[in-house]
Formats: sequence, C-alpha cells, structure tokens
Amino acid sequence: MSSAGRQRSLARLFRAFIVRDLRRQRLRSVATVASLAVGVGVVVAIQLANASSVRGFSAALNAVAGRTSLEIAVPGVGLEETRLADLGWLREYGLVSPVIDTDVLLEVGPGPRSVGIPRPGPSAAPAGARGAAATGAGSSAAAGVDAATDAGGTARAETAERAPVLEAIRVLGVDILRDRPFRDYPLVDGDAPREVTTEGFLDLLTDPASVILTRPFTSRHGLAVGDQVALLAGDRTVPLRVTGILGDDGPATVLDGNFALMDLAAAQWAVGSLGRVDRVDVRLRDGVDVSTAEREIAARLPAGIGVRRPATRGAEVERMLSAFHFNLTALSLIALLVGLFLVYNTVSVSVITRRGEIGMLRMAGATRRVVVVLFLGEALVLGTVGCVLGAPLGWLMAHGAVSLTSSTVSQFWIASSAAVPPLGPEMIGLAFAVGIPLSLVAAAAPALEASRVPPLAAVREEHDLAVRTRLPRRFVVGPALLFLLGGWLAGRPPVGGLPVYGMLAALAVVLGAAMLVPPVLFGFRRVCGPLLARWWRVEGRLAHANLGSAIPRLSISVAALGVSLAMMVAIAIMVGSFRETVVYWVGQTLQADLFVSAARRGPASGRAAISAESETIIARHPEVMAIDGFAGVEVPYGGSSITVGAGRFDVLLEHGSLQFKAPADGRAALARAGRTGGVVVSEAFSLKHGAGAGDTMKLPTPRGPVPLRIEAVYFDYSSDRGIVVMDAATFARHFEPRRPAGLTVYLRPGADATLVGDELRAALGPGRRLFVTTNGVLRATVLRIFDSTFAITYALEAIAIGVAMYGIAATLLTLVLERRHEIATLRLVGAERRHLRRMILIEAGVLGVVAQAVGLAVGAALSLILIYVINVQSFGWTIQFHLPVGFLAQATVAIVAATALAGLYPARLAGRFALADAEVVRGSTRGGRTGRFAT
Repeated sequence: MSSAGRQRSLARLFRAFIVRDLRRQRLRSVATVASLAVGVGVVVAIQLANASSVRGFSAALNAVAGRTSLEIAVPGVGLEETRLADLGWLREYGLVSPVIDTDVLLEVGPGPRSVGIPRPGPSAAPAGARGAAATGAGSSAAAGVDAATDAGGTARAETAERAPVLEAIRVLGVDILRDRPFRDYPLVDGDAPREVTTEGFLDLLTDPASVILTRPFTSRHGLAVGDQVALLAGDRTVPLRVTGILGDDGPATVLDGNFALMDLAAAQWAVGSLGRVDRVDVRLRDGVDVSTAEREIAARLPAGIGVRRPATRGAEVERMLSAFHFNLTALSLIALLVGLFLVYNTVSVSVITRRGEIGMLRMAGATRRVVVVLFLGEALVLGTVGCVLGAPLGWLMAHGAVSLTSSTVSQFWIASSAAVPPLGPEMIGLAFAVGIPLSLVAAAAPALEASRVPPLAAVREEHDLAVRTRLPRRFVVGPALLFLLGGWLAGRPPVGGLPVYGMLAALAVVLGAAMLVPPVLFGFRRVCGPLLARWWRVEGRLAHANLGSAIPRLSISVAALGVSLAMMVAIAIMVGSFRETVVYWVGQTLQADLFVSAARRGPASGRAAISAESETIIARHPEVMAIDGFAGVEVPYGGSSITVGAGRFDVLLEHGSLQFKAPADGRAALARAGRTGGVVVSEAFSLKHGAGAGDTMKLPTPRGPVPLRIEAVYFDYSSDRGIVVMDAATFARHFEPRRPAGLTVYLRPGADATLVGDELRAALGPGRRLFVTTNGVLRATVLRIFDSTFAITYALEAIAIGVAMYGIAATLLTLVLERRHEIATLRLVGAERRHLRRMILIEAGVLGVVAQAVGLAVGAALSLILIYVINVQSFGWTIQFHLPVGFLAQATVAIVAATALAGLYPARLAGRFALADAEVVRGSTRGGRTGRFAT
C-alpha cells in the first residue's frame, strides 16, 4: 500500500476508533477539554497580566520620554540649575531640555465625582508599612495610608456627592520653547484639534498658576478651560487654573490621562523644587550614534551625575518585577498541570475501558505504532480544542488577573495604567506551545501501555485484572526518589536572583505526590473496608469494592485534586506564616502613637515634605513627648533601585524598636551608626546584594560613590527592593538637608491618641493637607494591603481546585456509565435509587478524604520550600513558620463536602437507571451471555 493510502486508512481508523468514541463520551470529552482550556487560559491570563504591568509603565515612560535619546540626572535629588551652565557642552550632541517630572495629588473642586485613591509613582517607595520598616519608628508608615484615608483615618474610596476629589497625577514641567522638539502636545478644543504655535503655547503657560490637563481627565471630572484645581505637594496647597486641554496623544496618554503640563518655573514652585530640575533630556542630532554619545557623555560628566537611556528605567522595572512575575507564572502552571492530569486520565480511561477493542485491532493486524498514534491523536484533538478555547478564555480571565496584579504592583513597585493587551499571535502561539506538547506528553504513558498489551490478553481482560490487584513497584520507588530530588534541589542557590531550583524542587514534590496516590488508594482498600462497612453498611461495602477495583483510573483524578489541595495548603501555610510574622513585626516595630504624613504616598518623594512650621505645631502639643521623621530618595544600586532613607537615630534609640537580624546587639550597632556615619540595611538588601553587618557598601550620591559601613541588618517585610537607612545628619552630608515625608509622634503615657489626633488636625487647620493616623488604623491598613496583595494566589488555587473537582465528577460519571450493568444488577436484586445514590456519594466523599490527606501531607512539605527557599530567594524575607490549624480544619471539611457534592450528578444518573436495565441483564443471562457481574 502506498504512503498516501496508509495515511487515508489511518485517518479512517482514527475517525472510527477515536473520534466516534469522543462523540459517544461527550461529557467526559467536554470535561477534559474544559479543564485543559481553563489551564491554558490561566497561563495566558497571567502572561497578559504580567505584560500589562510593565507595558503600562513602559507606555507611560515612552510617552513622557518622547523623542529623548539620553537623560542626564543625579541619583535621588535632581540637578541644581546652577550646574546647567557647566553642561552647555551637551548641545554639541543635539538639543537639550530641562524637565520636572514627578507625581503629586491634584484636588478637583466640588462636584458629583468618584473619589480616586492615589497610586504611587515610579519614585514612590512601597506602600503600607514600607516606611515604618525603614526607621522602626514608623515615621513614614502613614504615607501608605495618607491618600487612602481622610484626616480622620476613614477610608475614602466611596463616591462623594459634593466633596473635593483627590487623584494622583503625573506633572511634567518644561521650557516649552526647548521642549517642543522632544514631545507632542496636541491641544484640542472640544473634539476638534487646536492648532497652536510654540509662541501661542507659551502664552498658555505664562501665568505661574496655569496648568494644561488631558481630555480624559477633564471629561471624567467635568472640567473646562478656566476652571480651578489645586495641586497638593507635601502639606502645601497650590491653586491652579486650567488653561488648555490635551488630546489623546503623546504624554496625555499617561496613566489613563492623569497627566498635567506646566511651565518649568511654575512646576518648580508648585512642587517645592526651586533651583532644581529632575533631569535634562537630550535629543541627539541625526547621524549621532546613541551608544557612542552615551559613552562620551558619561566620560565628560562630573562625579555624581549620570547618563542613561530612557529605556533603562523600563529594564530596571522589569528586573524589579521579575521575581513577582516568575512566581505568578509558576503558580499559573499548576492549573495547567491539573488539566494535563485530566488528559492523562481521559486517555487512560479510554485505554482501560477499550482493551477488548484494542485487542481486536491488534488481532486484525494493527501494529503497536498504530495504536500509539491513535491514542496520541486523541490527546492531540483534546489539546487542540482546549488551546483554541483556552486562548480567548485567557484573554477574558486576564481582566480579573490584571486588576489583581496591578494592585499589587502599584502597592509595591510602580504605578502603571494596566490594561489587558490584545490577544495577538504571540499569546495564541503561547497557548498552543504550552498546551499541545504537554497534552501529548500526558497521553504518552497510557498510549504506550495500550500498545504493549498482548492482543489475546486484552480481549480476555487478563492484564486489567492484574493491574487491579497488584501495586506496581514504580509507584513506591518513584515518590521516594522524587522527594529526595526535591530536597536536593531546595538546597541549591538562586539563578539570576530567581528561585529556579526552588520551583523545580516544588515540581518534584508535586510529581512525587501524584505518584503517591496509587499506594494510598491500595492502602485504603486494605485498611478502610471494615470501617466503611460499619459506618454505612451495604452501601459502604459496595463503595469500597467499587473504588478498590477502579484504582488505576481513579488515581489520576485523585492525584489532580490532591496536587491542587497540596498547593492550597502550602500557600495557606505560607501566607498564614507571613501574616503572623508581619503582625508580630508591626506590633514590635510601630511603637509610635500617631503617624503624620503629607498628602502624597511614598516617603521617597522629595515633594512630600512636611514643613518645619507644621512640625512645630505638632511638637507644641502638651501631650507630645517626641517626634521622629523619615525622608528618603531612590537611587540606582546593583542594577535596580533602592530606597535611601534618613531618620533621627537618637529618637529611634529612645522610643523606637527595630527588630534586628544581625548583630545580636542591634541597638548598640544603631547607636554606633549614628555616631560614625554608618548605615543599617533591610534584610532584603542584605540578601539581594550579599552585604551583611560589618561590610562596606559604595552608595551613589550627588558627589559620587561614597563608602559606607553597614552596622546592622534589620527585619523588614515592606519592600523587596532593599532599604538603606542613615541618620539625618549623615544623609544631609551625602545628599542634602531634606524635610521628612512622614512623622511618628510619641505621646506621654496615658494620653488618648484619638483625642490628640483630633486636636492636632484642628491646630494644623484646613490649609495644611496632612493626614494624622492612629497606631490602630495604620496597623489595620497594613494588614489590609497585605491581604489584597495575596488575593491573586488564592484566585489561582481556586481555579485549580475547581478544575480538579470537575475531574473527580467526570471520573465518577465514567465509572457509573461503565458499571451500568452492575448497577442494573443491584436494582434487580432489590437496591433502591436512594441506596445507589448513597453509594456514589460515599465514593465521592472517600475520594475527597484521600485527596485531602495527600494534600495536607504534601502541602506541608511544599510550604517549607515556599517559606525557606522561594520567598527568601525571591524577596529576601525570613518568615517564621506558623500552622493555621483552624483554616486547614475548615478547609478539610469544606473540601470533603464539596467533593461529595461533585458526585451528585453521577449519583442522580445512577439512581435513574430503571428496571428496564435490569431486564437487559436478565435477557442477556437467559440468552447465555453472562457478564462479569451478571447473576
């Protein structure tokens, strides 16, 4: 027969042997395709969400950068205008434009609008307790709650009918005469473009109180040209007037339109940066090579001034987010793994239930290769349909994933206008690249098993009987080897800052758990039979017999659910341990009674300063005993950004309480740092940069790199980027004197913090936009931010568990359909529908108990890898182990109950078997055909 003829014959055989069976077993096929589609969809959704978090920031970066080739800046503090004259030689390379680029709050006047909670900008330190960790006094911790709470500490996320609206907004201050070649500013008049010359544009910005906003922002808030708004920088309020509206192009596309354009001098005044610019943008002349210019300019710049490309900031953000995205991707693969278990299960069930047909095919001349190709073809069909459905499903799921990931990213790293990217060829290709190969791998083992069965033994079902009664040795040796491999991998160091070996260790444990299920089921068959008979009598005995005879086909479904439950248990233990550690850390670290912060998130913003007058008003209160403050800047270090903070070490030593990791006498080290100009660093900084107590670091400053001795390392759970803290006097020497962004206020013993807070707000008056928060409100906010951060991990695990339970229901349904004659026989001998329903529900409940037992044991092992390997290598956090016994007990009851509910439909189906089926059995018996279960 020719090659084409063989292919046509194989195609006809595939349609008759595989496609027809898939159609006949529609429910099982749909269940497998659905689970695989969900798994593929979760992977695609997380990749889209990961891309969107960086994509939003990169889009904003590119829009603001415009046609800028290079940026000249000083780490953390900006560039003094007096030094610009010395940089006049930059014009040899092209055009230059000094820029103010910062994030502030904009207050829109009364009107029925939705209150926006400000988001931290790229220069902001992490939210929540991040600042509290930096000094131990919590002086900037309130910065994490300032914009999310009003002056009374009450959440302001609801809609206000006639209240001012606060929104975080990116302000770009430029010299419009110099800047027009760099960026496009498309003015509009209503919906029509408005043509304005450079001189006309200059007229719009002549007034120091003028600001140009975007069409999306003005439309959202009902603003028009001539309306009044107010800019909040620190505790100052600067009134502004809208003089123009930008269309949807260029920088106006930043952060959903939250962008404002101002004159350079006006912006310097408004944000409190007189005499300084944030950077100088350089647009190279045509024909000038960027790399060559960057190298030459770097060689000519004075010490402390650096040059970089705008894209470098995007690369830094990607490095900062790499561990977060890596871990999310690994979690998303769990849902796909569960779907692949079900592909394996589907093909295995197909092989087990059709041994007779396989034997007849072999006896008719089909080779082993043909049998393998047929069943791999079945997996290919299931995988293809799953990927076709999974790609668009992932795009839909990405909308929820983006909101969860962007919330976490905004809280801890950057602000980005996260939006779901379009479903392009790249993501569709990813769906098929992940789903198809893994589906074929999942089906390879049962396909090979089918090809190895002798034809006569397959017809007689001899091999099937042997599998039912004996436990293959590989199911005992395999898990042990995989668990040993996992232990070895867990001891390996990170790769490029990512816990690659830790994830491989977790995968080894997961696969070991899957292989552990058959021995557990065989052990259950031997041990638990009398218990089921005692508790549920005949139904229990029948359930035990049914489960014991179907171990090969049950193992995969139970393994899928067991793996999902193990991940849920591991994450529950990890999150519970982390939360308990944070609760203890917050309780020990936040010792102050009140926290005062400027109306701007993030202690690292120089524009969030609290004035000396405001601090004096607070200090004069008779119940105030001491005040600490925290100021900070962000500087590049080791390929990413770190926060360099300034605190008052004398106040911290007397009233604060940092939790030190090294040395043993941390307070003495802190005192030494204050005297000698040393620093203390967070644990995350120490682990990421390999620097401990006693080491010397070279810190970038406006005067060049400065060697500083690390005196101590303290525990911190607020920022994984790393924090370096020095005394305020040391900070002023290396950077500049800076007003604090947050204050921690210690009251006299017995003082009522709530009452004192109210009195301080009254004393400060409405003109000073400061947020006064009590210790209790701040702690509650820290924990709320913590809980929202881990919301996506629970969502991913819920999806995986749902898919696995779907697989349990599909497997039980398959067993019911295969045992139709057995159930008919039971009806024939007097069993009622309720007895049959109870039998199936007992089977489902037992599977839930076994899966949960595996999940608890393996989840505890996985949690150790998550806590002591993956988290430490990803974020630099040491977490104290805590077992959430109450949650695990409730989850166990819920899982067993839910699994039993998953058997409701198969139970109802079994109960609907009428006596007509029994007549079929009776007729078969009279005709001389005795089935295996006929009587």
